Amino acid sequence: AALFCLVLCSAPAVAQRVDTEQPLNLIGDAAISNPATVAPEADQQSVTANAGGDQTIVIEANQGTKLPAVDNSLANTSVAYAQVNIGRRKISEVGLAAIGVGDGDASELGLDSMIWRGTSASDAVLLLQKAAVVSHSQVLTDLSYRVVAKQSVPPSGANLVAAELVAARLAWLARAGRSHDLAVLANQLPNSPRWTSWKRWLVEHELMMRNDVVACGLVDAHVVTTMEPFWHKANVICHAVKGNVAGARFAADILAANGVEDPVFFALTNEMLTGVSADNIEPIKMDSMHIVLMDVVNRFIPLESLAVLPSQMAQSVVHLKYLGADARMVSTFDGLTRGLISHNQVSKLWRNAGPFDSDPQLALAQLDGEATALTTAMAWRAIDADTSPQRLARIVAAMKAEIADGNGALMLPLYAELIADDISKAATAADVRFDENGLAPKIAMLLAIAKPDDIALIEGFTNNDAALRAANLMKMIDRGESQAGVLGELDMWPLLPVLQAAGAMMPDQDWLMLAKDAALTRQPFISLSPITLAAVTQAADNRRVAETILLTNWLLQTGPLETINPEDLAKLVTALRSIGQEETAKALSEEILRAHLLSRFAGDRVNGKAS
Repeated sequence: AALFCLVLCSAPAVAQRVDTEQPLNLIGDAAISNPATVAPEADQQSVTANAGGDQTIVIEANQGTKLPAVDNSLANTSVAYAQVNIGRRKISEVGLAAIGVGDGDASELGLDSMIWRGTSASDAVLLLQKAAVVSHSQVLTDLSYRVVAKQSVPPSGANLVAAELVAARLAWLARAGRSHDLAVLANQLPNSPRWTSWKRWLVEHELMMRNDVVACGLVDAHVVTTMEPFWHKANVICHAVKGNVAGARFAADILAANGVEDPVFFALTNEMLTGVSADNIEPIKMDSMHIVLMDVVNRFIPLESLAVLPSQMAQSVVHLKYLGADARMVSTFDGLTRGLISHNQVSKLWRNAGPFDSDPQLALAQLDGEATALTTAMAWRAIDADTSPQRLARIVAAMKAEIADGNGALMLPLYAELIADDISKAATAADVRFDENGLAPKIAMLLAIAKPDDIALIEGFTNNDAALRAANLMKMIDRGESQAGVLGELDMWPLLPVLQAAGAMMPDQDWLMLAKDAALTRQPFISLSPITLAAVTQAADNRRVAETILLTNWLLQTGPLETINPEDLAKLVTALRSIGQEETAKALSEEILRAHLLSRFAGDRVNGKAS
């Protein structure tokens, strides 16, 4: 106890010295001046701001002190971030706005260090605070992640709002679940009170990733200067993972003796040190530190426990070794939805999630009744393990359910993998399992949408005319030419503006001749916001790359791609091409075509009519 007091009782003095001295700052020097953050001169008392729920931020303001804007990005995410103490500070944080993640393949993506050129820092903050994190376009979602995380020349005027700009970037990436990028950024943050919550998050992330040296290095640096329980709890774990059982036991005993109340932490710590299993741990009373401890003691983490984790842990969670089967399936689907992991990784993780003996018919019924991350994963696993003649029919049923729930494009590659595996095991493509009940054209259509380049595989099916036309539609952008016959047979004329914007031009046509046989129909499309659409066009015309990309991704949260007016989508494709994003424009156009074809498939129009 005397040793503990020797270290901790001096903490206030140490903290005060750190607050008043100018530390070595590896990120540069620049003053932060923001009128909105200046404390009133008459206010010489502590100001307490409620950050939401039971979480409180205490700000000590002195006369004339300029305070940075409070970082609330972690305020409502987990009880692990219960309180942040921000004291008086004289630390300049120059070059803070220039931190970022190095991008080795930036040149291939058309993203150089000047992506923010022409955009003011205040506008950048606005975009980061309001723009969509995940849209209905996977390719735009992924590109937006790269833009926000990328190390680049800061927007103009960034020195005036550097802290606010960085806080907005961190909050955006946190909502997106980009744990790895966040860890890179958090490592570059100054050791000042404003960023303490991110330093704590970084410790938990690195422990989840089993990067114990990095995590415990941070803990060692903080534990001698603070009495905050978080750092001393992390110190217990660090002693344990280093093999210092006596040190871990001593640190845990001191925590208990000093009145720290956390039954779950102490129960799991006892299990870690003695091997005696902890009983009666309620998931709703857990926080992210408890999840770390469960993984350290090799205790399987149930799905209910993951509910306490903040969104910025989405990528970290996938790397936990001791997730329960349900937790593994849900976290994997969440990672796929956010674009954090590939379809190949998903199939491997789901197959290795644990024993599985669910009846595929029951799994399909659950998917059709309530499509969730868990029912989606369970249906795929059940069909993957299915060896009955009904397997392909169940794939068709599962895809229709996923399309209805908005997950059609997301799940198509996974089900296409199962189809290809089934075909490889069949003697011929004309096997009875493909032909009965009109199944062949439906399977052929799914393959055409998922694998338009594999014409030979599609041609092996009977009644494949519509599938071949669908494959041709998907390939028009690569060929640079739109085909009137294909568009007419598939009833996809509304997509012509998108094709033309992507470079698939239509040869000269006698439009009057085509109009003679065309019905006067109304298309129930949703129009994009004309103001935001004009903002995208203006940004693209002025070559404001980051601004164009974030605005485009923002617009694409309006609704599923097949529901949006193709004329509006064509303007987005044109805007992306204007800023040099040719590959992204092409990929977005293909996503639009795929979305319309999947909608057509869900309506049983695989032969040019309902079937």
